[in-house]
Amino acid sequence: MGAFGKLMLFGFLLWITVFISSFIIFPLRSSNPPFFETLISIFLVLFTVVASYVYFSNSLLSIKRALHAGITWMIVNIIIDLPLFSFGPMKKDLADYFTDIGLTYIIIPIITTGIAAVSIKSGKFK
Repeated sequence: MGAFGKLMLFGFLLWITVFISSFIIFPLRSSNPPFFETLISIFLVLFTVVASYVYFSNSLLSIKRALHAGITWMIVNIIIDLPLFSFGPMKKDLADYFTDIGLTYIIIPIITTGIAAVSIKSGKFK
């Protein structure tokens, strides 16, 4: 698999792991919406850290590469999400989607870039 394919695959895997997690805890959406939203954010952070660790293992890490991966994964997640939330059972318009869900994906490039910055500063990577 080429570099682009690997990047896309990791973006999809990140999305599907959060999606499956949200599906499992979905009953909380009606019984305790704030707790549901908090757990989804925690899952997104957890799986982004795991994906970053696996993706960047045994490879050259730079802030530019980490930012590129993070932005790509963020875009992949939004592209998969948008049709589900625009036409699916939730039927959100674009503004509602981004204020409720879409902006949360900014966490992804923040995490990937932060991991790179800390790793480079620690001297583990150049």
